[in-house]
Amino acid sequence: MVDCLMKISPDEMAPSPLGPGPSSGPGILPQPNQPSQPDLRALALDAGLFRDDIEYNKSLREVALDLVKRKLKDQANAEAELLQTIEALDDLNEVINRLDERVYEWSRLHTNSRLRGKRLAESLEGEGSLGEMARTDLELRNTRERVQRSLEVAVSQMSPNLSELAGPLLAARLISRAGSSKRLSEMPASAIQVMGAEKALFKHLKGKAPSPKHGMIYRHSAIQGVTPKLRGRAARALAAKLAIAARIDHYSGELNPDLKRSLDKRIEEIRRSGRKKAAKGGKRGKKRS
Repeated sequence: MVDCLMKISPDEMAPSPLGPGPSSGPGILPQPNQPSQPDLRALALDAGLFRDDIEYNKSLREVALDLVKRKLKDQANAEAELLQTIEALDDLNEVINRLDERVYEWSRLHTNSRLRGKRLAESLEGEGSLGEMARTDLELRNTRERVQRSLEVAVSQMSPNLSELAGPLLAARLISRAGSSKRLSEMPASAIQVMGAEKALFKHLKGKAPSPKHGMIYRHSAIQGVTPKLRGRAARALAAKLAIAARIDHYSGELNPDLKRSLDKRIEEIRRSGRKKAAKGGKRGKKRS
């Protein structure tokens, strides 16, 4: 019965025998050149598909639930899996950081060791309740490593160009921040450049702060490897290539090695120009002295 309802097209429906729809109600002028909305309930009952309104309402509910289930099934794809994985990795990082601080504070009651993090947890595995906390910390670290490895493999397969340019983790965070690879492919390079720095951008728009040069792409080696004065130029060059990579990944999915070479060449040009300016500034200083 549900399949029968879903196969009915508007062209197969005759006008309602009960008369025109809401378009002829009080205060609403009828539209003679437009077809009226058919009364599906009346059509279904007249055709003998249902015995009464109760059976019709029951089938209507089944159709609605079936449509929702199909939509949820379509959303449960590899990209949705990737988004959940990066969120889980962030949660693990937060839990491990909190647990590290708790283990350290607790351990100060028993020892004066200056160890922190994983090394401290390894040294406390046999210390009662504190040892249980330390073992939990180590287990979570192992879980994080496994999740991170699976994430890197997944994003490298889904977005090879973006992963090649930004690295698997940064690529996954960009996709997660945008909401999907499709949305990321539709974003301009300027939006990708400041993604993650929305608060600073809003402050700049209100005139309370300078314009942000970069957002989460700040972690990239292309930006970290240049002087602070050149990071804005490096961020623009990186964001432009990332925007191209996102489009290629979404529409073709084939790896383009020229993107990486082009980015490296551009970053090297920016570094070289910075060195030249620094050299000229040094010569001017010597002449003045």
